[in-house]
Amino acid sequence: MVVSGRETEPLLLVPEIRLAHTAITQLGSRSRSRPPSVYITGPPGTGKSHLARLFLQADAGRKISVLASEFAAELAEAAQHKDVPGFQNRFRQLNTLVCEDLQALAGRRESQQQLLAVIDEILGRGGRVLITASRLPGRLDRFNRKLVSRCRGGVVVSVRRPGPASRLQLLEHFASRHQVPLPVDVAQMLARKITGSPRDLISALGQLETLSRISGGVIDTTMARSVVAGDAEAKPPGLAQIARVVARHFGVSARRLRERSRAQHIVVPRQCAMLLARELTGTIYSKIATYFGCSNHTTVLHACRRMQQRLGNEPELRRLVHSIHAELTGREEPGNE
Repeated sequence: MVVSGRETEPLLLVPEIRLAHTAITQLGSRSRSRPPSVYITGPPGTGKSHLARLFLQADAGRKISVLASEFAAELAEAAQHKDVPGFQNRFRQLNTLVCEDLQALAGRRESQQQLLAVIDEILGRGGRVLITASRLPGRLDRFNRKLVSRCRGGVVVSVRRPGPASRLQLLEHFASRHQVPLPVDVAQMLARKITGSPRDLISALGQLETLSRISGGVIDTTMARSVVAGDAEAKPPGLAQIARVVARHFGVSARRLRERSRAQHIVVPRQCAMLLARELTGTIYSKIATYFGCSNHTTVLHACRRMQQRLGNEPELRRLVHSIHAELTGREEPGNE
């Protein structure tokens, strides 16, 4: 399963992910009986992206992996520059397409239509398509019926959050891989108390390792209880993570947030990312400016002030930023309605 932020972490085949792993192995095979496409669904942090990376590593053809939100953003940019044919050619010549977080295209008719055309072109040539999403095809609201039909046309498989036995196995695996001295009683307690995704498990393990290093003590159940209760201070997200999450929620490319564009659909998420970067990391304005490609720190200062003003006047924007804040920190922002 996936470990957040550690792309080289080997896959541990716990039961909750085994069927999905078998499906992508078949998709990547040269067998005539292989499925034309695989659709993997499951909650965040359960290994969908990790499976996608494994699949791409095994495929030697012309391939691309794209977040659905990035697909929509690149299409919008191509339309703005009157180069939709170039956008189409880039994707339709592929042998393999991996499209992640498909649910982000809800209500985006043109993006759905273009993705449908890409899928039909690739499958028509005998290519391979892997799609991941947080919902089953039948629960994709505001989606083109033909696109939903294509999602159902191959193998549809779900991944689940790990059960207690798998959580214990994952914790022991992570601790061994990263040489964290994790007592058996602590591992068992964490496996019982942390019922989320593997990402949550590796986060708790990282906090324990940090606490033991700072305090100079050994990892024990008292320390573990403080982590489970949320008393331990979590490691703040980095600038790159903030940019990725903000970009996904706004439906733009993270790369675009670091460019000097005055387009309104880029300016607002960039200002949001700068504000969150300042609030969540405490990074100085000049460093944030450098990351986001600004000329100097006053641009960031202006962006933060402007975003704070908008949050006070625009309820929809405020709710969106609250949602992003909650995802980045694992908790609701104080004052969130």
